Order: sequence, then structure tokens, then C-alpha cells
Amino acid sequence: MLPFLPAVLPFIPGQFLGFNLTGWSWMMMLFVTLLNLFMTRQVVFPFLVWLPWVVYMVAYLAIDFSFLGLQLTLQYVLPLLVGVVASGFIYTENDLKWLFKWLTGLMIFIYVLFLWAVLFGSGFMPGMSVMPMLFSITVSLLSAFFFSTRRKVYLVFIAILFIAPVVQMTRMGIVAIAAIFTFHFANTAIKSKIIYGAIGILAFVLVFSSDRFQEKTFYNKQGTFSDLTLNYYDNPDIRSSGRSTWKKVLTPGLKAEPVWGNGPRADNKYLTKITRKRGGEAHNDYLSVRFNYGYVGLSLLLIGFAGSFISLYKISRKYTDYWYVWLLSNSALTLYIAFLMFMYTDNILKYTIYFPNYFFALLGIVYSLKKNEDFCSNPPLQ
Repeated sequence: MLPFLPAVLPFIPGQFLGFNLTGWSWMMMLFVTLLNLFMTRQVVFPFLVWLPWVVYMVAYLAIDFSFLGLQLTLQYVLPLLVGVVASGFIYTENDLKWLFKWLTGLMIFIYVLFLWAVLFGSGFMPGMSVMPMLFSITVSLLSAFFFSTRRKVYLVFIAILFIAPVVQMTRMGIVAIAAIFTFHFANTAIKSKIIYGAIGILAFVLVFSSDRFQEKTFYNKQGTFSDLTLNYYDNPDIRSSGRSTWKKVLTPGLKAEPVWGNGPRADNKYLTKITRKRGGEAHNDYLSVRFNYGYVGLSLLLIGFAGSFISLYKISRKYTDYWYVWLLSNSALTLYIAFLMFMYTDNILKYTIYFPNYFFALLGIVYSLKKNEDFCSNPPLQ
């Protein structure tokens, strides 16, 4: 909540000692996580699948040390440590309800700030681009609630959250949230997949056809689905909001060191030199990781994602009789889709407090529940 407080309390500065409040937030989270890590006795989080990626980053930092490289390494490692710590706790049903209550409260608080900014033109911090990332966590949970209970009220909540990126016209946020509902792993029945998948696709089609979406996406302010391409860098008709320029700027470095990369946070140093400003972001985590850590680093990162996904998928199929394990595991599985999508147009790996921390905490909770015998007596999923 810290980065959003200046929107409510103007006397709180946006920066303190050279770091903005987002920076202070993830550093505070790192401190709390490390403190709990040393007190964690039993770890059930599948950290081994991520270990090669972590070792590679730490070794590279030791070889090519810089302050920004240290900062980047800590940002990338923090969510994994959050997952490890989260898996070390024992959760009761009341604990889970308490966690969801506070998550809901935070989402409501941010949504109110969003409405205030829309209605009165001010009062929202930080940039609204991170808002869909936060809301996608809740949308995945609400979708699981809906597909398990069929209560229409959850559809209403999902629609309300979906309105925010539509109003803000955050394109990947719109697509990611629509994809979460359309392809949710908790929706297992074929008939249900067709019906509610069609609803999710219809929602995206309506937004795609709107004048605002067309104007922001296409230079000629009019396009069709055939004009969309997976590689938006090579499509001259699509507005990439500067991303194509960053790709062109980084291309020489990508070609110079394709295998091992240019070093931790070398992209920032390179972009600072080109722009003559403090620096810039590629707004594409696949591109950033390739530039900094090469194809080797990117491969290790994707192996971590793939290994943890397979592990979680097995749990979701084995523990179908235990409601909380089923609900949370399927919610987390679906969030892999959103995670990989956001990585293609944003710096979500570094936005630890806006998505990755929640995502890996959710994974840790699932693994904790799996080993918790208290949940073995839960009634079968209704």
C-alpha cells in the first residue's frame, strides 16, 4: 500500500533518500522476507527448479558487480524467497480468509483511487499501468470462486475490475485479464469452457472494436484482427508506445553478446548512454533478460517457469478433493498465462510488489496446504 499513500496523504513525499516509494516497498519486503527466511524450518517450495537461474544471476553479479546489478538481482530473487517463506507457514481456514480479506481491502483501496483519478483527474500514484497486474491476481481468484460455486456475484466483481484497464486503455492488461477468465484452469467442463470462454473472447472483441482501442493500437486508427501479429516489433502498423525504438536501440548489444549477455542491468547503462537521461526500460522482460543475461539466462528463467508449472499442475490434478488446494492451485496456474503475457510488454519481473510477490506467495501457500494434514479432512469439492 505504501506507493499509493501519497495519493491520499499529499504530505508524504514520492521519494526519500533517492529512492521512490516503490523502491522502499520492495526493499522493506526483502528485509521482512529475509528475516522470516532465517526462521523458516521446513521449506516445501520447489526452489530447485529455480536454483540454476538464481545461481547464474549471483555468479554473474560476482563477476560483473555494480550497484544497479545488485539491485536487479535482489529484485529478481525476492519473489522466489517470498514463495519459500510462504511455503514454510502453516495455514488454517481462518488464516486464508484473513489473507483474502486484506487482499480485497487493498484492491478496493486502489480501485477507489482509480475512480478518483478518472473523475477528478488527479490523485493516483504510481502509474496506472501496474493496476491491471494487481487486479489480475484477484480476477484469477474470483474466477476460481465462480467456477466452483457458479455464483453470479463473482462475475459482477470480475467485470468491475475489468473496467479499470478498459477505461485506462492498458492494452496488455485488457488482454491478460480477458485471458485469465477465458482460459482459467478451474473451468474444467467442456461445455462450461465453451460458454464462458466465449464470454471472455466477446469482452475482448468489444473492447478491440472500440474507437479508443483502435486509436491507441493502430497508426491509421483502424485495424482488424488480421492486423495483429505476435511480434509487434515487426509490425509497422501497430503503435508500440516506444517499445520498437527501445528494441532497435538494444539490438547491437543483443547481437554482440547473444549467449551470455552483457551483464546485470547493462540495459540501463546502455539506454542511459543513448538517451542521455537517467535510463530507460525495454518494457519487455524477455528482451531485458536476453540483453543482460543472454540466451543462457533466459533459458534458465523459462526452465524455472516450466518446472514450477508442471509441479503445480500435478498438484491441481491430484488434490481435487481438497477445496482450498484446488482453488488456489488452479488460480496460480492461470496466473502463469498473465505473467508470461505481461513480461512481453512490461518490466513485471522488477515490479515485485505489484505482481511477482503475490504470485509466488500464492504458490508457497499451495505447497504449504499440500503438506498440511489439517486440510486432508476437508470435504470434497462441491
